[in-house]
Amino acid sequence: MHRIISIIPFISMMFAGLIQPGNYSAIYHTVIQFEWEQIPTADQYQLMVSTNMDFTNIVINVTDPALVYIEQENIEWSTQYYWRIRKNNNNGDLGAWSDVFTFTTAQQKSNVTTSYSDDSQLADGLTVFSSFFNYYSAIVDKNGREIWNSGNTDLVFYNTNEDGDLFGCYLDNTSDNNLPGVEFNIDNQFLWEEPNEEFLHHDLIQLPNGNYLGIVSVSQLGTIPIGSWTPLFQGLGYVADGVTQEFPWVGDKIVEWDKDTKEAVWSWNTFDYFNVQDFDDQGGTWNQAYVDQQYDWTHVNAIAFSEETNSIYISVRHLSRITRIDYPSGDIIWNMGHEFPSGDVNFGHDLGFSFQHSVQILENGNIVTFDNGNLSEIFLGTYEPTSRAIEIDVSEDSIYVAEIAWEYVLPTDLFGFASGNAQKLENGNYLITTVGGGGTTLEVNIDGEIVWQANLNLTLPSGAVYRAMRIPGVYPVAFSIITQDLHYYDGEPSVYLENSTITFEIYNEGYNAVTYEYSLVDNEGWFDSTTNEVTIGPGEVSVISYSSNDIVNVTNANPMTFTVTPIDHPHLAKIINVNGYTFPVSIVDEQLPNRFGLDEPYPNPFNPTTTIQFSIVKSGVSVLQIHNITGQLVKTLINEELSPGEYTFQWNASSLPSGVYFIKLTSEMNTQTKKILLLK
Repeated sequence: MHRIISIIPFISMMFAGLIQPGNYSAIYHTVIQFEWEQIPTADQYQLMVSTNMDFTNIVINVTDPALVYIEQENIEWSTQYYWRIRKNNNNGDLGAWSDVFTFTTAQQKSNVTTSYSDDSQLADGLTVFSSFFNYYSAIVDKNGREIWNSGNTDLVFYNTNEDGDLFGCYLDNTSDNNLPGVEFNIDNQFLWEEPNEEFLHHDLIQLPNGNYLGIVSVSQLGTIPIGSWTPLFQGLGYVADGVTQEFPWVGDKIVEWDKDTKEAVWSWNTFDYFNVQDFDDQGGTWNQAYVDQQYDWTHVNAIAFSEETNSIYISVRHLSRITRIDYPSGDIIWNMGHEFPSGDVNFGHDLGFSFQHSVQILENGNIVTFDNGNLSEIFLGTYEPTSRAIEIDVSEDSIYVAEIAWEYVLPTDLFGFASGNAQKLENGNYLITTVGGGGTTLEVNIDGEIVWQANLNLTLPSGAVYRAMRIPGVYPVAFSIITQDLHYYDGEPSVYLENSTITFEIYNEGYNAVTYEYSLVDNEGWFDSTTNEVTIGPGEVSVISYSSNDIVNVTNANPMTFTVTPIDHPHLAKIINVNGYTFPVSIVDEQLPNRFGLDEPYPNPFNPTTTIQFSIVKSGVSVLQIHNITGQLVKTLINEELSPGEYTFQWNASSLPSGVYFIKLTSEMNTQTKKILLLK
């Protein structure tokens, strides 16, 4: 540890009130969340963003009552920006400008062109797509304007859920299992990564219990069945008699990993539940096996979970089959699709889908999938291979029955032999993605009319589109917390507990309704510390008040900590530290240069080292500690008498698991906490 003695002019490293975008950060999106700390006595805040230091070329100049503002329109790619905030009250009272932060947007990656005639027919939101072989993903708006890209992280988007979480994989050429599955955010940070002990492919989802579910490859020896391909294998020295167990078959295993330990806690193996009598003998998979020297038997390429039926649904491409599995027993409830010798396919033999990709389960139990149609000439009698999007009505009354509830047949020039997907949208339209045409996404209404088309302008095989989905936005969870009647006293955020009450406001700035856990803990034990929940709709604010009959007059501060945690996104928890007084306090200085404070650690997220900066104003014993998300003490970094000044400490967390931690600084009667995220 050492004292900081240098002063950096103009763009301060002291993080005076500004939170994000971080100073000197590189941003991979043009929809930007600006966030700053509360200024006492402020009714609202003025945010100013410019492309130059002296703010003569202003691109954003807005006022907002909360501490988060999401800019949708005015940020461009490959540009450096400068931003600052100040108090701008309703009565015209202006505060001093904060320090200035700067950030730079990265280069645009996609080259998407779109067309539509009537935007009132379009489903709301943005479109996220991914490209294999080029290994990148991007989000575009209805006009093809790129909103986000995966930068240099080689991320391939798989899917999203109703909470707005993003799942996919990234290319890692240093690993035998070179496409590890991850949950990631639009800052291209990995929030969770599977253990990579087996080759995960095609899909990764999160279960309602918080665990993750993915598809991995498994293999065992099998026969080479007799067919037109038999002489090829016999020419290599195989018996190829349909009996001898001599050739590797590759199947699939569905694995559930514990969200915290990454331990495999449940699995389901195709070799245990499917009959090896059932294999593709018409789609060329055995000819490909001759080239690959292994047989890609099942090729599960999509997975979905229904909480209503407690079932897992999988798309089994090379068996032209969709299977519903009871969870957690693993029993197959039904197989739907092409009939095979085993007789294990219960129904849906006449639906005619083949080599399908993706599976979406609707609220009414219907299934939406993209029928690649590799065998459409055989199954459906088409003149050329033809792809289509279909919605299947599944009846499970006395017998299983499946009917096509809706379909859209793509023109033959948009035939997609692999990848692609179909998604039913909130307005009843369907989003259909195919590798045809260099990667094409269509929005089609229920009458089969194309209302929006995106040409992704990818080239095969170097840019095969994998999937595309419509999402509401890029910030499902964004919120800020205002402490009512906040002041500075003795250099710290403080409140006068008038009427024995303290009140907080939680602003939901994201696009989802979010359920938050919240609690207030104070040193004196005046207030109820019970953890409660509140659900707040997008754009709404919830007022949380605490009152107590146990407050007694004291001459010192009562440090209080208010914690708010989005239940489904605990890594986004926020902590407010404020001192409570039983006598009136008033503002001393909005921009105290040497106040007690714990700055934003950097980098954050980190692996495994982060830098912690803090300042103290009074001599005395200071304690710097690390706590985990449950509040348990993990490490005491400092516990000694320090002189007033500014300090830097580097913490190495290599011995700890990934997760959310809190840095807690205590000096005299002052306490402050910052959240950090360790990602390994």
